[in-house]
Amino acid sequence: MLSGQGARLFYQPHPSVMVPPVEVASLREARLESRYFREALALAVFALLGLWAQPAALKVLGWGMAALGVLLALTCRSHGLVLVPRQGALVRWPLGLARRGSPRDARLLAAWTSLAEALRVRGVAVDGESSALPPTQDGGPLS
Repeated sequence: MLSGQGARLFYQPHPSVMVPPVEVASLREARLESRYFREALALAVFALLGLWAQPAALKVLGWGMAALGVLLALTCRSHGLVLVPRQGALVRWPLGLARRGSPRDARLLAAWTSLAEALRVRGVAVDGESSALPPTQDGGPLS
């Protein structure tokens, strides 16, 4: 769960885990990182089983698992929010995995669009852009 309350951003990856909030005023930049699901390529190791296995069933299994890994890598993407503070180390919040074009992918991208606009209004650069608006004092859209 990702939420904004007042002048803070909150991230809770699991109901039993609470990550310290980030003050919006302390941010220099925020960006969404989306990348292909490269971890799925680890399944390509099963191609070795397909090459060296003697029983046909193991060959099919090996090549099938390798193909599944490539398919997952191509059709899914991993999203993460990167927050760059004015001072200190950057913060990475993994937002999860989604199949390209799926409802979950659309919700993640829509949430990012809303968050990016709210951060722009507060003077935070988004995706490397310099902000055209000064930070607001009245709470802005994250209140």
